[in-house]
Parts: sequence; C-alpha cells; structure tokens
Amino acid sequence: MDSLIDKYDRLAEGFTAREYANKEFYMYRRLLLTLFWGVPLKSGDSVLELGCGDGYLARSFIRYGLRYHGVDFAPERVRVAGSRLREAGLDADLTVADVNELSLTEPYDAVVAYMRTFFAYTREPLAVLRRLRPCVRKKIILDLNPRRDLPVKKGIALLQEAGFRRVTWRPFLVPKEKRLPPALLRVLVSCEDVPLVRSLPLRWKFHCLLKGEP
Repeated sequence: MDSLIDKYDRLAEGFTAREYANKEFYMYRRLLLTLFWGVPLKSGDSVLELGCGDGYLARSFIRYGLRYHGVDFAPERVRVAGSRLREAGLDADLTVADVNELSLTEPYDAVVAYMRTFFAYTREPLAVLRRLRPCVRKKIILDLNPRRDLPVKKGIALLQEAGFRRVTWRPFLVPKEKRLPPALLRVLVSCEDVPLVRSLPLRWKFHCLLKGEP
C-alpha cells in the first residue's frame, strides 16, 4: 500500500488534467449522476467522496451547494485538493484516510466512490460497505470494472448483502483516455439507457456504476 500511496503522491499535481481526455464532460457527467440518479440531492445536502483525488470534482459539488467531505489515502493529493479549493474560494472538509480503515462519525446524504474502481481499492468490499451503510441517508454510488474486478451481478449482490435496497447499475460510457467531440460524447451517454445496447461496450471498455439506497 505504501508504494501505491507514493505513486499517487507523485502524480497528484495536475492529475485530472493529465488523466482525463474529456475532463469537463467526464466530471460534469459524474456530477449529474450524483445529483439525479435515484433519490435526488438538493442544495444543502451532504456528500462524502471516497477517493477525492486532486479535488476537481469537489469544486462542482460545492458550487452546487452540497456540503462536501473528501477522503483520499494519498496525502499529497489531499494537499493539492485543498489548495485547488482554496484558490477557488471554496470551503471543504478533506481527510487523509484509507477507505479500508475508515470509521465515519456522522451520516451523509450521499456517498460516492468514483475511484476507478471501488472494488480495486477495497480489500474486503462487503465489510467496507457494511460500515458505510448506517451513514448513508439517500444513496451510495460506486464504480466497477466488470472485466477486471468482478461481474456486475456480484457487485449488486454485495450491496444488497450489506443492507442497501433499490440496487441498480448503469454503464458510464464517457472515454477516459480518448478525446472526442461533445456531440459524440452526448451520443454515447444517450446509449447508457438503451437496454439492448448499454451492456455491449462493457465487454471491451468502460466502467459501470452501481447505486444503492438505504
């Protein structure tokens, strides 16, 4: 784990700009799904982001009016996130912590883990989900790589076993590495809700998201 922390500490500065070819569209899509997929969030609600990275998505959450708490295991990423938010005149609660050992002391309306992916960074996903469950008021959203981590059905079953209801999934069809024109990105997003189409890309590329509600 120490070597992984060192890796992300070295990459912290400018991480999102380097790693996400369609970063504005990508992060805006994450914001919309957080707000409106399942039980909607409203201004004043609280959100906990596991794996907050360099704080790029945090800005959108805070500007929407959400009370934000970000957690990351890499100290330098938390430092960069704090600097980014302060420069934007935004306040946030940021913590250096490993999700595997995270102990929450307060509930949140939403918990999101856009970590690429949650199941790659949790040693015992069910145990982590069970600890999170009492602190989720409205919903939890996790990402999953169905080709590397575990099948979608298994991810759904873990959320259900942890005590979440209304568990469902959707693909996230915005490319991370290849830059595309906005019109094409919108076409891809429109395919996320087409039953006969949405599963096909996951055989070769893309991640999916799981949502559970208490």
